[in-house]
Amino acid sequence: MQIKIKIPKINLIVQLVTLFTAVILFGDKLPMTIKSVCYAMSVTLKEGLLFFLPFIIFSCLFNSLVANQSKALKFIAILLVSVCISNFVSILAAYGVGTLGFSHGILLTPQNQPSPNISNLLEPFWTVSLPSLIKNEVALFLGLVLGLLFALLRYKPAVLIGEKLNQVVTLFLQKIFTPLLPIFALGFILKMQYEGILMRVLHSYGPVILLVVVANVLYSGLMFGIAARFSPKRWLQYLKNVLPVGLLGFSTMSSLATMPVTLNAAEKNTNNPEMARAIIPATVNIHMVGDSITIPILIMTVLLTFDHSLPTFIQYLGFLQFFMLAKFSVPGVPGGSILVVLPILESYFGFTSEMLAFVTAVYILFDPIITAFNVLGNSALVIILGSSLDFEPGLESRLDPSGSYRN
Repeated sequence: MQIKIKIPKINLIVQLVTLFTAVILFGDKLPMTIKSVCYAMSVTLKEGLLFFLPFIIFSCLFNSLVANQSKALKFIAILLVSVCISNFVSILAAYGVGTLGFSHGILLTPQNQPSPNISNLLEPFWTVSLPSLIKNEVALFLGLVLGLLFALLRYKPAVLIGEKLNQVVTLFLQKIFTPLLPIFALGFILKMQYEGILMRVLHSYGPVILLVVVANVLYSGLMFGIAARFSPKRWLQYLKNVLPVGLLGFSTMSSLATMPVTLNAAEKNTNNPEMARAIIPATVNIHMVGDSITIPILIMTVLLTFDHSLPTFIQYLGFLQFFMLAKFSVPGVPGGSILVVLPILESYFGFTSEMLAFVTAVYILFDPIITAFNVLGNSALVIILGSSLDFEPGLESRLDPSGSYRN
């Protein structure tokens, strides 16, 4: 008799937490060659993901729109309005948190402290550079336009094409990328440990980090509470499903690179893959709760560090409007959010060149925290919008017994 031994799968949360712990405890004991090889593997996987990402974005949006033909216009309208409202509320909340925190004596770094400087860099053992065949924003635009067009025309073959594209994306995410997630995260965690980013931030801006983390945790927790209608059981289940998303966002510092895991968590939390795959790609670069809360707090920190006063509420409202609009033009690169805000800081708050350079450097050091809460906020938005959008299930459940498409 043949005995089959089933090896239990280790939960993704356990894997990621174990990786973080192991790197913190033993990372400095690893030879440089091993660190460099691990980082090279992570960078290679990221290159492969970013190469495939435009196809994921296009396929998810196209399939979701053509599969929900009667809801296409409603989807776009609700999505844009919801993103604007969410960004407005989170940016406004940051002002309240920042003024309250700093007025109660939050410690600041010494005035005119030099900009953070990272001198030790971990280089990958090898580099792979894949060409960018199409930009993500172009794929997003094509997916929206073509999906909307075929949805309005009610072109039935487009539904079958969308489903085929969706099957390819599902195969890539579930069978290829997800099993490689621990390797994907390991290199980036080793890089952060070797370059001392976490310790440097803790030593220089520790109290500000605490304020940023507490504000983001409370705000994200509130979003998931609203999504769960404040049912403790459902609330905890949502948080359990999105914990790997936050951890991976923290380690990769890329919302785009975290998208496969964000999609997976959103599908679990909504039980509606069609809706999750429509919202996440469309909002990944325009709905960023972590940015909305952290950037205003960093702006106040830099103003006080350079002996300026906090902005008045009227000043802040003007900044808020432009910041909210600027979010629709953020490039998908590290530090992209702060780069589009710099001209606004110069105009509204009188930032000097030194202050602009300083806030940019500090923002990049805060990037792991910001990205983690960006992807968590996006995960919560999907659940909140679930009842409004009411997407239908996939193609399989809309086939009659003969296999023909059924409206």
